[in-house]
Amino acid sequence: MVDTTHPPTSEQDRPIILVVEDNPVERQLVSKILRNADFDVVAVDCGGVVLESVETYQPDLVLLDALLPDTDGFDVCRELRSHPRGYYLPVLMLTGLDDVDSINRAYEVGSTDFFTKPINHSMLIHRIRYHLRSRAMMDQLRVSTQSLENAQLIARLGYWEYDFDRERFSISNEMFSLYELGASCSPDDKALLDKHCHPDDREWVEAAVARAIKQRKEARIEHRFVTPKGQVHYIELHLKLMRDERHNESHMLGLGIDITARKEYEKEILRLAYFDRLTSLPNRSLLEPMLDQAIPRAHVNGKCVAVMTLDLDLFSRINNSMGHGAGDEVLLQLTERLKMMFKVASPEVVLENLSTTKETINAADSDIVGRIASDTFIAILPLVDRQSHHVADFAAKVKASFQQAFIYRGQELFVTASIGYAFSESGSSPAETVIQQADLALHEAKAEGRNEIRQYSGELVAKVSSHLSIQGDLRRALDNNEFQLYYQPKISTHDQSVCGFEALVRWFHPVKGMVPPDQFISVAEDTGQIVELGTWVLETACEQAKLWLDEGLVTAKMAVNVAARQFKEKNIIDLVRKVLKRTGLPASSLELEMTEGVLMADPNISNIVAVLRSEGVSIALDDFGTGYSSLSYITRFPIDTIKIDRCFVQDITLGSDKAAIVSAVTNLSHTLNFNVVAEGVESEEELEVIKALECDEVQGYYYCRPMSADDVTEWLKNRQAQPVSVISAN
Repeated sequence: MVDTTHPPTSEQDRPIILVVEDNPVERQLVSKILRNADFDVVAVDCGGVVLESVETYQPDLVLLDALLPDTDGFDVCRELRSHPRGYYLPVLMLTGLDDVDSINRAYEVGSTDFFTKPINHSMLIHRIRYHLRSRAMMDQLRVSTQSLENAQLIARLGYWEYDFDRERFSISNEMFSLYELGASCSPDDKALLDKHCHPDDREWVEAAVARAIKQRKEARIEHRFVTPKGQVHYIELHLKLMRDERHNESHMLGLGIDITARKEYEKEILRLAYFDRLTSLPNRSLLEPMLDQAIPRAHVNGKCVAVMTLDLDLFSRINNSMGHGAGDEVLLQLTERLKMMFKVASPEVVLENLSTTKETINAADSDIVGRIASDTFIAILPLVDRQSHHVADFAAKVKASFQQAFIYRGQELFVTASIGYAFSESGSSPAETVIQQADLALHEAKAEGRNEIRQYSGELVAKVSSHLSIQGDLRRALDNNEFQLYYQPKISTHDQSVCGFEALVRWFHPVKGMVPPDQFISVAEDTGQIVELGTWVLETACEQAKLWLDEGLVTAKMAVNVAARQFKEKNIIDLVRKVLKRTGLPASSLELEMTEGVLMADPNISNIVAVLRSEGVSIALDDFGTGYSSLSYITRFPIDTIKIDRCFVQDITLGSDKAAIVSAVTNLSHTLNFNVVAEGVESEEELEVIKALECDEVQGYYYCRPMSADDVTEWLKNRQAQPVSVISAN
């Protein structure tokens, strides 16, 4: 029977107590006491209706008599605990049995507490309220725990715990789920996590965790683990210290988060930041830290690190003539060649090490090949003997590989490379310094004609320092009137008359004295200062030529050298026009000398030269034979004069190879109506051969060294007085 005389309130704002008591007097008394204590009561007299009442009224606590007429109260409690509604429901068993066996039996069947008869009603009320509070707290804790478990499940988060005092290790259910381990695994088996740690990470992860536990120090570790199905995941492990109420360190908590998805994004970001997009090779941002790690490791082992830089010679010609697609294909094919020659570190392994907390990026000490500029590559050999010839031999092997053509759309492309290399001096050598030294050696290889190999030496630093010093001094030289023009005459081989002068710039430094042109002209070209200097030379030379012309000393042409940079930086046609107009020098009295390299630098230069020629200015091709000279293509150049370089004139004899070359150039030039000048004639024997080969003019020390304007004026006056005299080279 169910007592419904006082059903629960509809608001459910008071706790509901289910009283299961077969004695009607006792049932009525207990119900009254509970209602007076502000509880709602549902009372039944037998065990058969308990489950139904629990389903219907959902009580907050059950007072269950141990002795019922239809069934045993202990069996009712056991059945209640197996029901979903009764699993967490507080059950107080009322019993007149005070023996120990009955008490033990009450707890065995799941009773929350027991209360013996006769009932102390005041004590019963307090006991009920205590259990209701306990249930509320347990419900709240259970909900929080479930929420936490669900959050950890969604976030792919788990933890393990280590008790310092008991030296006990335990793994949470969430960590089991994170590692996808079965329920049969033991939660206190630390070796279980070690077993599933990635083989490449296991040793250092175990050491890091052991060190943190031993030193009781918090840490953060990123590593890989392998699931039972063989899938590789990333975990971020935070080692946190937990303290007791006395603030003593009692536990180490290892909080693990599955960061696989994040690591994939990070890897892509690292790839973009540290690897070249075209070749997938490491870039400078990655090479420097890898080199900083390699240098001390090498010197600890009695070795050193070699850094080799490689730059393709005149690579821009491929891009300019065939497009960047061809250039990219050459770079890709070169990358594959370098990978085959060097025992390179796998980009994926390097990326893996970057994305975890490993201290060493290239732990295997493999060779490293990277791309640091458009057509500049770098190779790092981490363990070499400085005294051996291994690096030099290897550089020669790399250079020789360029004899094999690169293929683009079925066409063979050939390029050469300049190589510079340097060694780390000590274990504390900065990566930046060693790379800089290799770059200096590379620059020297290019300066010496390209397709060369150079090793770094301390002299290169002095050379660069001198270069920088000259660069700074050049900026002040023009303002301080430190430059002066010297003039060297060109003499006719037919009648020894003066056919012209070449203006040669000289720099008289206030401290260093005279600085040779070969030390500052190249610097001026590199920095663009050649434009301002060239303008000054043109104006000064034209003024001097006009002065000699007005004085009636000579009617010869004034030759002025023009650099490629002058064509790029300034409208040279307008400049020449303005200078000729300002000085009053006829255009026919000016000759511009330029090398083949200038004419080849830009297709538009030929058009500019053609305009100047059409206005009366003569064009001379200087240093013929030292550049890309070909007898077959000089016809493409809009020129008037060919100047044969002194290397073909020095020690020339009839019947020699030099004589054959000079003769061929002269004959072809005359056929094309070109004037021919032989440079560097220093002896009478050379002069006689040049005359025999029918060159038109000579220039050299045999007749005259370059002289200042005043000395040339005096020299010209002497020649007028004695037209047939020959000025000695001395």
